[in-house]
Amino acid sequence: MISLVVPTRNRAHTLRIVAPSYFAQADVDEIVFVSDAGDDDTEAVLRAVARAHPAVRMQFLRNARRLGASQSRNIGVQACSNDFVLFCDDDEFLEAGYARTCLAKLLALGAGAVSGRRVYMEVGETTADALRRFGTGLRNAVPFRPVLCEYVNGARFLGDRQQPITNAIILTRRSLLLQYPFDAAYARGNGYREESDYQMNLFVHGHAIWVTNDCHSLHLPLSQVRTGGQRTQTWRRLVWSVHYTRYFYGKYYAAYAARLGLRTPRWLALAAFTGFSVYRELLRPPLHALAMALLRRRARLAAAATR
Repeated sequence: MISLVVPTRNRAHTLRIVAPSYFAQADVDEIVFVSDAGDDDTEAVLRAVARAHPAVRMQFLRNARRLGASQSRNIGVQACSNDFVLFCDDDEFLEAGYARTCLAKLLALGAGAVSGRRVYMEVGETTADALRRFGTGLRNAVPFRPVLCEYVNGARFLGDRQQPITNAIILTRRSLLLQYPFDAAYARGNGYREESDYQMNLFVHGHAIWVTNDCHSLHLPLSQVRTGGQRTQTWRRLVWSVHYTRYFYGKYYAAYAARLGLRTPRWLALAAFTGFSVYRELLRPPLHALAMALLRRRARLAAAATR
């Protein structure tokens, strides 16, 4: 059986929506929520959901002071009683069968960790709408960028894919989590790379990381997520992303590059990531908005021409 671990802080408003999908997961008989010194009504919300699923044992743990999501995950792992552990964020649905599918892939592939695809929902979408729109991806792109060490979430690909890191909603073995715990250094700012750190630790020690199209997690629209790293100011996200990537590269880049046969030196890889981060945070949003406005205008003109 599988234990599900969910770190959280003052997200009763999102857990009220997504937590029922955790309790409905086949092969999950234990869920450990770790509140990082939260002070809202998260526990009451979760206990109300749990009462409708008596076959699933729920633990609610609360840190006396803020420790960050990474250390909260470690605390949750210590409390688990199963050999397999699935992580989920507190603002994401799990598609039915997510845990069971990941476990089957983990065992069949001899993997260290497995995730499904992550779908970012749009305002007003149902989960079925979002899955239909996403399909096997949203754009033709390379699914993994080695120099940037970035997984391209929306890239199109079929079947199962092996790569150094995937998204945060992974299933792995408790024994590996005890051997390679999450790094608590990612406790400030937006915690960028905190989930990737564990996966990269596995990768540089010879374990395989896989992502499959056979199951999905579905992230709530940002309009429904009031707090967290995604809601921080743009310049803060930029600074912390570069800061944590510098730390991350310092730990792993030499072994990572050696395993991939990557010749780019670390300083150049960090410079490339910094440039990419500036583009992603400062330039891409207005360019995307402009492109969408032009597409809408073209559609209006085409509709007018057919009248």
